[in-house]
Amino acid sequence: MALEQALRGSALLLAATGFAGLLLARSVPGWLAAVTLAILIYAILQMIGWPAGRRIGLPASPVVWNVLLIGAFALFLLDLTAISRDLLPAGIHFLVILLNVKILTLQDRRDYRHLYAISLMSVLASAALTTDLWYISIFVLYVLAAIWSLLLYHLTDKGAATIVSLPAGNPLTAPQPGPRITGRFFWFTNGIALFTFALTLMIFFLLPRISVGIMQKGKGEGLRTTGFSERVDLGMIGSVKEDPQIVMRVELPDQPTAGRERLYLRGLAFDQYNGRSWSSAGRQRRNLGLVGDGVFVVRFRDSRNLAALSEPLRQDILLEALDTSVLFAAPFAESVSGDFMGVQLDSMIGLHLPYPSTSRIRYSVTSREHRMMPAEQTSVVLEYAAGIRERYLQLPSGSDRIADLARRVTDPVGTPHEKVTAVLNHLLSNYQYSLEADTIASDHPIEEFLFSRKTGYCEHYATAMVLMLRSIGIPSRLVTGFLATEWNEFGNYYTVRQRDAHAWVEVYYPQSGWMTMDPTPSSAAAFTPSLWVAFQRFGESLRLHWDRVVIRYSGRDQLAIIHSLRESSDSARDVLAQWTSGFGAASARLVRTWIERANTIPESLVWTLVLASAAGATCLILLMSGRWPYGRSIERPTVRTHQQIVHVYRKMLELAVRRGIRVTPSTTPTEVATLVRERWADAESVVTRLTALYCQGRFGVKSLTGEELNQAVEDIAALKRLSQMSQERSSPLA
Repeated sequence: MALEQALRGSALLLAATGFAGLLLARSVPGWLAAVTLAILIYAILQMIGWPAGRRIGLPASPVVWNVLLIGAFALFLLDLTAISRDLLPAGIHFLVILLNVKILTLQDRRDYRHLYAISLMSVLASAALTTDLWYISIFVLYVLAAIWSLLLYHLTDKGAATIVSLPAGNPLTAPQPGPRITGRFFWFTNGIALFTFALTLMIFFLLPRISVGIMQKGKGEGLRTTGFSERVDLGMIGSVKEDPQIVMRVELPDQPTAGRERLYLRGLAFDQYNGRSWSSAGRQRRNLGLVGDGVFVVRFRDSRNLAALSEPLRQDILLEALDTSVLFAAPFAESVSGDFMGVQLDSMIGLHLPYPSTSRIRYSVTSREHRMMPAEQTSVVLEYAAGIRERYLQLPSGSDRIADLARRVTDPVGTPHEKVTAVLNHLLSNYQYSLEADTIASDHPIEEFLFSRKTGYCEHYATAMVLMLRSIGIPSRLVTGFLATEWNEFGNYYTVRQRDAHAWVEVYYPQSGWMTMDPTPSSAAAFTPSLWVAFQRFGESLRLHWDRVVIRYSGRDQLAIIHSLRESSDSARDVLAQWTSGFGAASARLVRTWIERANTIPESLVWTLVLASAAGATCLILLMSGRWPYGRSIERPTVRTHQQIVHVYRKMLELAVRRGIRVTPSTTPTEVATLVRERWADAESVVTRLTALYCQGRFGVKSLTGEELNQAVEDIAALKRLSQMSQERSSPLA
């Protein structure tokens, strides 16, 4: 590829990289993205010479550029005041419009400098708008394209290079391509890019950093979670859409494998039901005490001895930005730690931040579940405190049919615990779980669910169980949160999605405390694992490592690494080994999973993938080694033939100087041939032939053959004889 063509290509790659960053950050509207993509495609086609002879572009004169700039600024003001009404999106739209204009007017070297600056601003803007893993690919591609662009920009500087120009009609005017990219230049440039990236990583890990970019969004775009809200409304019965968007990732440090099939992540509890929706009679909050470095302790009013509690369960949670201030945790939280200004606890053991977070947060929770005391499993009568009865036995008016159903279900059994089990089994056995329903408004949704529809989703089951238990005098409440069942075997954590939002029941026992009960039957849709799902889980595990190692890498981590290096300890190597082993183990598990599931893939598909991989590797090797056969029918000149023809041409210039022809370093080959024709007519044909061979071997893409080099040597010998004959004729003795 010629240098001028490579310069334009690298500039377009730089512009495309900056635009891709803004596009992936979801900051470019659809119409503007389509226009920009069309302009980029057309510019690339023009660069490679298609369509031939038809080039459409804007003249890069100062007048045209100023008019376009004024128009873009007018659009920016309109966007700022009437459309977006926000400085950040309006500024990004203005930046993309400038990028489009500059691509269309890319002619002078000044235009290249402008395009470089606009691309840099685009990459910086996308860095401030996202913390996702995809940005590392944008950054690496930008570094590579920027280094190529800057090197090519200086190599094509016409003020520092001598351009050979041959007049038309001259026998030396065979097409002579300009300087081209060699293999040495290719690998040298990529080496510089690799060194730059390594230097960037070193600076990242050693220099202090700030935690928020200057262009960070001022308000979060929280996720609307299916089934989770601070108010559960059952009056509108309709289809519920399953959203696969990830809400959080939960690691269990003390359980490196999936030790449990289900993990309940508690959010809010509700105690008041009005016949159509749930709410809380009073959700007073109190601030938790800070007892350590970011550690907040949850102190239960009904604290129990350790015999009534399970073993501690530690959870490391990466929570996306939601439209709620709730912190989710397995029941029941004892302590929570994180980079928080404060944590609050409501009257039903729900954890809250003082305000909703505008970005993803990472925190750790230690929880203990309540154990059922053996005595309460067999006790015929349970004594509840007055406050518990007043709050958790509330029923809406018109619940007689529900009470009759509860008595029919529980009459055959005697103890309260057996009654709870009977209600639970009745709901699990006689009703079907479904997310599909006709959208209707109902004044009595639970009666309709229990006695006519007999299909519903988790809120219906949980509400029905609470009302049935309360009608027979057993305190209970409804709880909403998430039910984690998707274990990521590559990253060793639970992936929790919006579709995992769930509602269940907590039943109160005087000695055991609140016990978790789930009356919702499992969905009939079976989950079939596939290679694509395994690949998705592998990618999600990489994103989790990215967030832990890069996004959440703090000044405290920097100081730890610096201290470990200063003290010559092994902790730095341990940290590096841990990060490396995490990615390596994930890769190994992915390969092992593929091998285990390979027998489910058709043999023809396997061979197709193998052959395609082999063909791709062969093409890549040929391309990188300069032996790609397409688009090039001639061989690149070798260094040896290049040096030989240059040596021969210098000999020719020396003979011309001896003849009295004035040749300077700035004299072009065409001018040398003209001077020889005027002052040494006998040598015109020999010099013309030697000059043609020199231009071909020096500036062309075709290596001189052995015959052509021998011809050049013979021409030099003939030129020497002509020089001697001329000297003899001009000698006084002659």
